[in-house]
Amino acid sequence: MSDEHWIAACDSALESGLVDRADLDAVLNARGRSLLSKCDEHSQSGMESICRVRLRALRFGVVVQPKIAGVGKVDLRVGKLLIECDSKTHHTSLENYQNDRRRYRSALVTGWMTMRVTYDDVLYGWDGVLDDVQTITRADRHRIRGRNRPA
Repeated sequence: MSDEHWIAACDSALESGLVDRADLDAVLNARGRSLLSKCDEHSQSGMESICRVRLRALRFGVVVQPKIAGVGKVDLRVGKLLIECDSKTHHTSLENYQNDRRRYRSALVTGWMTMRVTYDDVLYGWDGVLDDVQTITRADRHRIRGRNRPA
């Protein structure tokens, strides 16, 4: 299992409450504890975990599951760039489809940028996703500034 897949599996176990960090820490070797330090029990999908791990490895400041006024919780935030890791299971019902559109209209109106990525994007098209994130961040369009802060 790759490091990022191990982290994703541990994120899932921590988020579900099947184990806690102290129990894992007690049975892991030094390498395992190092990987455990990269885990986040707030992560709600393996795809989200992998995306977070990859971005943080490149020194992006990633916030997991932040609550955004008027939008609700989102998967990841880098500055004012919201990254949603969409799966078919949770984003294709009519109710979820309509709710997603309402949420992202609200995000746009209040100054947030949203990037929606799929499973295939993260696992098989990561270079393209990363290019897009870097294009936004290189231009500092993701920075939260005083007067221009999203609501």
